[in-house]
Amino acid sequence: MQDTGIIILAAGSSSRLGTAKQLLDYQQKPLVQHAVEQAMSSDPACVIVVVGADAEAVAGTLVDHDVKICYNDDWSTGMASSIRKGIEALLNDHPLLTRCIFSVCDQPFLEAHHFMQLHENQLESQKGIIASAYADTLGVPVLFSNFYFPLLQQLQGDQGAKKIIAAYPDDVVAVAFDKGSVDIDEPADLRYLIQEMVSVSEAKAIIKKHAHFVRTGIKTLSESLGYTVAEQIISKYDIPGFRQSSMDGYALKFEDHNNRLEIVGEMRAGKQSDVTLLSGQAMRVFTGAPIPTAADTVVMQERVYREGDWITVADEQLTLGMHVREKGSEAEKGTLALAQGTVLTPAALGFLAGIGCEKLLIFEPPKVAIIVTGDELKELGQPLFFGQVYDSNSIQLRAALQKAGIETVQVFHATDDPAALEKILGQALLASDLVLLVGGVSVGDYDFVVQSALAQSVRPHFHKVKQKPGKPLFFGTKDETVVFGLPGNPSSALTCFYLYVLPAIDRMMQRPDSVCYSKAVTTVDYPKNSGLTHFIKAHSMEGKVLPLHAQESYRLQSYAQANCLLVIPEESTGIVAGEEVQVIVLP
Repeated sequence: MQDTGIIILAAGSSSRLGTAKQLLDYQQKPLVQHAVEQAMSSDPACVIVVVGADAEAVAGTLVDHDVKICYNDDWSTGMASSIRKGIEALLNDHPLLTRCIFSVCDQPFLEAHHFMQLHENQLESQKGIIASAYADTLGVPVLFSNFYFPLLQQLQGDQGAKKIIAAYPDDVVAVAFDKGSVDIDEPADLRYLIQEMVSVSEAKAIIKKHAHFVRTGIKTLSESLGYTVAEQIISKYDIPGFRQSSMDGYALKFEDHNNRLEIVGEMRAGKQSDVTLLSGQAMRVFTGAPIPTAADTVVMQERVYREGDWITVADEQLTLGMHVREKGSEAEKGTLALAQGTVLTPAALGFLAGIGCEKLLIFEPPKVAIIVTGDELKELGQPLFFGQVYDSNSIQLRAALQKAGIETVQVFHATDDPAALEKILGQALLASDLVLLVGGVSVGDYDFVVQSALAQSVRPHFHKVKQKPGKPLFFGTKDETVVFGLPGNPSSALTCFYLYVLPAIDRMMQRPDSVCYSKAVTTVDYPKNSGLTHFIKAHSMEGKVLPLHAQESYRLQSYAQANCLLVIPEESTGIVAGEEVQVIVLP
């Protein structure tokens, strides 16, 4: 295809979708990147990408690709301006090309062989237009011979290639592209981008990539335990602000330590006036007290002989400067006291109090909404009737969030009605940074979570994970808000929280992982089929781990006794007693 250039139109604003379609994820890459890579794989003379709305972001996804970026400042006037810009760039760089193919960036099922089919059909038929056929129409990708280049440059407004196709029906060959009708124009179309099944590692990588919400706020020291510092802390003072004794003893000049010394007073902690020590003198000092001017050493009180107001040093190990804390030895004025990203432990708070820091800029926790779905759920305190169960998910998830340091949690209950769920989700998305939809995430007749999420323009990233429990797991984003669709079975929901939601929260709060991995030796055999990673409720102690009873996804009794999850990898067919295995230590 070295006689053919490919022009990808990617300048639109995606107004009906509400978000830049070019940047939507498909197969773990931006949709525009998918289109470009398929075009490049067909081995054309060149690939030109016309950008307009969100130009910098779109072009930024292609920096590692050998394509020409063509900026269309007039993109808002309609598609014709992008077609003209693309042809102009093509002829400037490759004036001898005899064909060009126009394509768009939002056809997820577009592949390299579609471009190659257009080219092959043109060579065979010698027709000037080779168009893709789908849904009773002809459209992109479409190949034009150079005869049509001037006509393409004359298009105006919203006129696209279809105008020329319709005007020259005798010079058109149709090539079947059945899935070409699938493009991403409206929120409902987002379902075509969902990865139906990903591995555990893929799911974690996708979440890590997209859970990047960060918000900062001011808190007092007493409110800051467990948070992460969002700025460098610079000491405003020398701490200590004076030379200080680290022992109860006597301050003296080291050059006098072999002489009999007169005690001329005492310095205690909190003393606000300074004195000067003369040769032949010593001063009684206490831990934390200032050192008199001219004194340079402190001898411990146990290492002297005292007779009235005189002492003799009896410390052969005494050295110059011993037991003296120099000014600024804890923190020097104007220097870094605590780095950004430090987790605030009790010791860190004590240190900051010691240097006079009253308030801190920290990474704030996300605001979370829990939406529990299901007509069968009843709140605690209400009587149960046939077919009903108590809602345990909101209780356990709220408790897990509280333990994770989340301060703001709203709980909503939605019936199995898509309109009602969509309305509640819309409210939650506006008020929250993280939304947990619980139940209704599978493929049953009354599972509406994915449908409602797409209707609210949530960008889907995956819908199922190769794991047990918790295979039906939805993950998506809307702007900066992260959305999880957790399974309704309580054990599955809690496992997915620990595996995926909690790491996302840790990332949002810029802190180390709350979930720890370790090794232990299993005490029993545990067979399984390959294909899914298993997370087994278990109890670990003294380097050994025992899988517990009641592993079914709806049962919490064994979870209440578990302190870890035993991990059996996707490819494994089970473990045997005495085998070393990976365990996830529950927080």
